[in-house]
Amino acid sequence: MAAEHKEDELPAALGWVVSLLEPGTRPGVFTFFKMVVFTLVLTLAGMLHFLEVDAEVAMHLKIFLGLATVLACITVWFFYELQIAQAAAPASAEVKKDK
Repeated sequence: MAAEHKEDELPAALGWVVSLLEPGTRPGVFTFFKMVVFTLVLTLAGMLHFLEVDAEVAMHLKIFLGLATVLACITVWFFYELQIAQAAAPASAEVKKDK
């Protein structure tokens, strides 16, 4: 017989695991994703600057850096548009209720 555990009985360190299974996305996920993408860009830029590599490897690093930079820009734009859409959603829901 397995004992059932409630969310309150879990250690605080495991609380974030339970929140991953809840519907919706917390703002911390967006911040973390942006941080990861910008860390990738900085890492690639650092590799290009500080490492002495062959011209062929440098070309691949430059291409990857360009793709990562485009990804960073698209990520920031998408999250900005998502915030605007989420802010407008309650207002449009109220208009539909009034009709």
